[in-house]
Amino acid sequence: MNEVDAHFSKGVELFNRGEFFEAHEEMEEAMNLLEDDTSDWDFYLGLLRAAVANHKLGQGELSSAQFHLRAALKFLEAYPDRHRGIKLREFRSALSAELARVEESASVVTPPRIEMAS
Repeated sequence: MNEVDAHFSKGVELFNRGEFFEAHEEMEEAMNLLEDDTSDWDFYLGLLRAAVANHKLGQGELSSAQFHLRAALKFLEAYPDRHRGIKLREFRSALSAELARVEESASVVTPPRIEMAS
């Protein structure tokens, strides 16, 4: 496993544990190591923004969470349903549902999980 993959895997693990600030940091590290191959830049940025959105949500900053959820969806939209081992279609769907709940000012909004494809 190379350094990019190690940071990516750690970021996914942290996201799924609800440690969103730390997940954002790991995705940022992965992005910084991409060097000249920026083909997955938006993918990492989408995951990073999803982590930031959930961090902001945890702080009660709903408008910021909405902003970052919309950005995450925009960055992830161009990628296939399965990308880098992630069930991306399901994750995008969960982010969309989360955004709808935030926009409705729902009293409980559960963060999605990043599921790995088998």
